[in-house]
Amino acid sequence: MNREPGRAHRPAGAVSGLLRRLAAQARGRGASRQAQVCELCGEALPDVHRHLLELPSRELRCACRACQVLFDHVAAGGGHHVLVPDQRRRLSGFVLPEPVWARLGAPVRMVCLVRDSASGGIVQFYPSPAGAVRAPADPAAWDVLVRDNPVLAELRQDVEALLVDRDRGAWIVPLDDCYALAGTIRARWRGLTGGQDVRAHVARFFTDLDDRSVTVPATDTRSPA
Repeated sequence: MNREPGRAHRPAGAVSGLLRRLAAQARGRGASRQAQVCELCGEALPDVHRHLLELPSRELRCACRACQVLFDHVAAGGGHHVLVPDQRRRLSGFVLPEPVWARLGAPVRMVCLVRDSASGGIVQFYPSPAGAVRAPADPAAWDVLVRDNPVLAELRQDVEALLVDRDRGAWIVPLDDCYALAGTIRARWRGLTGGQDVRAHVARFFTDLDDRSVTVPATDTRSPA
């Protein structure tokens, strides 16, 4: 992953707790792993499961089916927990000119952009050898992105992200996909440039993401189901 010049950023503390578990989940589903349990009720979980975002801490919590159903409503969490969606959309015809990309301020060529309810602005997460890094994004650049790609107006705050890879394309994904990608890079990075292993796993992540995504035009203004 090539770094580009940029201002100082700070580590995202809320991201680190689940990175290794999500990275393991993203790397494959056949390997033997320690049993996981729902972090709300203690119920045993399958390897592939959904998550709740705990808003005060901005941490993801593993959730069983019953807890997913319980919190699958905008008001169900009482402003404390929100169910992370499981819909993934690849954006065809996505428009992001280089000047707009530069204004976003991302120092690497891969970034997740999230509507943050706490700040009322846009924050970006990008992977690094030390884990995910969180930083503010230029609001004017985001406004241009939404103007040119109206589907972004429907991005769900806090729990969905615009994932942009300058070499591969753009997707709207659940927030936990971004954490999983960052965790994979952190766990696999070797040396100064990352090495072949991390590049292979990142390529596998995007192949799997495409397999699970539906393709929609970036000009689509319909709300997700």
